[in-house]
Amino acid sequence: MKAARSTSGDGDRRYFKEVRFQQVRALVETARAGSFAAAARRLGLSTPSVWRQVRALEDDYGVPLVSVHGRDVRLTADGTLLLDAAAPLVDGFDALKHVFADRSRAALRELRIATPGTIVSSILHGAIAGYCRAHPTVKLTLSDAPSQTAWEMLDRGEVDLAITGNPSARRLPRTLAVTPLGSYPFHVVCPHDHPLATMPRVSLREILRHPLIDAGPQSSSRIQFDEAVARAGLSDRVTVAMSARHHDVIHSYVSMGIGIALTTRPIFEAMPRRGDSLVIRDVSHILGAERIVLLHRPGRHEPAHVRDFREAMVASLQAPSPG
Repeated sequence: MKAARSTSGDGDRRYFKEVRFQQVRALVETARAGSFAAAARRLGLSTPSVWRQVRALEDDYGVPLVSVHGRDVRLTADGTLLLDAAAPLVDGFDALKHVFADRSRAALRELRIATPGTIVSSILHGAIAGYCRAHPTVKLTLSDAPSQTAWEMLDRGEVDLAITGNPSARRLPRTLAVTPLGSYPFHVVCPHDHPLATMPRVSLREILRHPLIDAGPQSSSRIQFDEAVARAGLSDRVTVAMSARHHDVIHSYVSMGIGIALTTRPIFEAMPRRGDSLVIRDVSHILGAERIVLLHRPGRHEPAHVRDFREAMVASLQAPSPG
């Protein structure tokens, strides 16, 4: 007869000496997240708990599996070997419930996407409408979120996909797979009687003379703008009049002369017309282009209706740059 596991300190040590699925998962998530703290957030555990799980795995295998560099954790050669073998097992087990639901006729098919509202109502408008017509039984949930927030929601597993801007100098989480969808030159939007409307060539310094109406600090357009301003050493000259995530609000306040806006032509053309005259001018020589990407988490079970959406987006949007 097997003795019951002790709740004493000795029992805890015996518990962690045995290889358990939680320990293998801790190693996999630590490798993907790059730190014990980030893995702990993913697993809903404390950082010391994840650390103990990985160290217990090292004790059992008798080799170092990770090396710690400040807050960063990197796999050793042995750790990489174990990860290659363990990751498919962990992903397969974690996907078991989703696989069952996907194959069950009674299961609700749901597609959760995080994306900025400006992208949904402009660049993605037709593609999403086409998908909904082709998949009427799929419950589509669109979370209006700035690009950086959308990356984080996907990384935490709160949504199935994210469609966002991807600023040129910003590294996305290493756990996400990136599919480019298109590239759209940045433009400045201002009233027809604004100084920027008739200037022969708009410069960054001229843009900074005027207050900005932006889509918020976590939007890809603002991130890319801040990067350009920082490279020019002009960050202290930025004045933000207001932040608004919806292009109709931005349009209204630009029309009122509150400030200027930075956007792309597809988003500008999706703005509601109210009889007022706005001017849009290409400033890609200053800011470049907004790259739109589709993000998903590889190595996870992907239901057929989610895969269909990814393929439909690529087919409809992955085309030569309009700019």
